[in-house]
Amino acid sequence: MALQRRFPYETLLRIRRRQEDLKAQALAVARHEVEVAQAQRRHLAEEQRGILDQAGERSRAYFDASDVRRYYQYERHLARLRDAKDAEIHALRDIEEERRIEVEEAAKRKRIVEKLKERHGVAWLRQWRKNEQRLMDEAGTTHAATRRALLSVPSVDDKE
Repeated sequence: MALQRRFPYETLLRIRRRQEDLKAQALAVARHEVEVAQAQRRHLAEEQRGILDQAGERSRAYFDASDVRRYYQYERHLARLRDAKDAEIHALRDIEEERRIEVEEAAKRKRIVEKLKERHGVAWLRQWRKNEQRLMDEAGTTHAATRRALLSVPSVDDKE
């Protein structure tokens, strides 16, 4: 009787590993989206500061009310864009957190199957050693019985 070392849930383990990989990739995409949105927000804030500086210079150097008004209108437009970007970043962070939780759950499900595989391997090894010991005991018993039988058989010299 040959023992097979095949884990019955190998396909399930492959599926769980793949699911975890996919969830991790989705998390990486979400983190990248957050980073891009933060970079865009920083760019908007820098441009807003630059416009305010330019409006201040224009108002000190040469006061043209329509130019200054346009600078401040553009600055308010940038402020609205920055506020919208803040809301987008907040929403993206929520998505990122959801994806992180999904990755953790996928990792837990994968670890469960890996623990089953480990236990299966330990049980298989224990059974294999038990069978090996049984075969060794049988071989030893057979050898001893054969030896005893050979020793108890009268030889040709003993009959004479």
